Amino acid sequence: MKRSNLMIPLLLLALHGGAQTVKRISLPEALTMAATGNRQLQIQALEEVRQREVTKETRSRLLPNVAASGSYLRYFDRQVIFLPGSFAGTEKPVQDVAVGGKNAFNGYVSASQPLLNEGARRQTKTAVYDEKIQREKTADLRGNLGTQISIFYYDMLLMQSQIALHQQSLARNEKALKDTRSLFAQGRSLKQDTLRAFIAVENLRTAIAYLQNNLDVAGIQLKRLIGMDDAVTIGLSDTLVAELPAEGAYELESAIATAVQHRPDMAVQKLLTAKSGLELAVAKAERIPQINAVGQYQLQAQADNFRLGQYAWPPTSFVGLQVAVPIFNGNRIKTKVSQAEIRIKQETIGQEDLAQSVRSELASLLSQWKETNEQLRIQQRTVELAGISYTMMDDRYRNGLSTRLELTDAELALTQAKLNYLQAVYYHKVTQVRLRRAQGLLQLP
Repeated sequence: MKRSNLMIPLLLLALHGGAQTVKRISLPEALTMAATGNRQLQIQALEEVRQREVTKETRSRLLPNVAASGSYLRYFDRQVIFLPGSFAGTEKPVQDVAVGGKNAFNGYVSASQPLLNEGARRQTKTAVYDEKIQREKTADLRGNLGTQISIFYYDMLLMQSQIALHQQSLARNEKALKDTRSLFAQGRSLKQDTLRAFIAVENLRTAIAYLQNNLDVAGIQLKRLIGMDDAVTIGLSDTLVAELPAEGAYELESAIATAVQHRPDMAVQKLLTAKSGLELAVAKAERIPQINAVGQYQLQAQADNFRLGQYAWPPTSFVGLQVAVPIFNGNRIKTKVSQAEIRIKQETIGQEDLAQSVRSELASLLSQWKETNEQLRIQQRTVELAGISYTMMDDRYRNGLSTRLELTDAELALTQAKLNYLQAVYYHKVTQVRLRRAQGLLQLP
């Protein structure tokens, strides 16, 4: 008895835990989730942080450098210096003399401060440009993700709407199959009509299963992009509804001006062109002398014992300037300058090519945009006419003025018109997404 009382709550708990909760999300919610959950975006954000650290490292070449060092040496034989024999009290021209203690201690603190290092200063500016480039690359990635997520979302909306439409058509065709079988049993219909109705029903079931499988696959891809766990089942809260814009909503020159202002890839190309100019300046800066202020404080002692308290620690200190003037290094600087000049030409040509590519892309998308608007209006009218035709044919069939075959053909025409309309709405939405992306206006929140 006690065991049965325990099993009931466990069974209820298992049933409750096994039930999957569908998380319904809208397109803005999906974009917001991707802003924090997408792994590619997280990697790029870390790359931004890394580049900031690189800039700090480059800037450190202009800051003071302080170092401390110490050493202990044990000599088994005393150190030897060579002196003229007269200095050592011998008649030899050169006399070796053993000096110093067998224990040698040495410690010093040194400091240096660059006073003139034009190459390091210009490299710091180059690193700052690299930071800006990484920020623009992050913005470009956010735009690409926004485009991918939007298109996946509209793909799923299209398949979801197609499934609903096919299910409606399936219900009508199942009724038609039932009616055809009844008429065939009464001898008022041909076997061919029954077979045709059966094939139509099976084709619709196959189409629904195919669309459902594609919808599940698209859902997995969408969850990966927004950083959601695969175990979560998602649903879409938006609907595939067309929003026709006003005439002249997009003009080519206005779209190009917007793209120049907002597209991250164009900003990256401008930064690369400016950076190549700095790299040329860095190469030329190697011809400029480098000046450093230096200083050192040193303590040293030597003895044969370890009575450190009796050691003498004479200090040695100095300050001064170090000047390095490049004279000849095998034409390395000249070669680096030539490379930098070639890079400037490459980036300039790349900037011009990108501008032409953006112009062509926008012109093509604007043409597609106008075409999708026109197709949307045509398909809207076609659905209205197909609906009227189906209603008229249904009335005629109910009054015995038309055949089931004619009604089936009208139903098929209505279903196809609705499918074409859904496809037109989808292309309209996707073209709008790509047009906004091409102008640099599509970003994650």
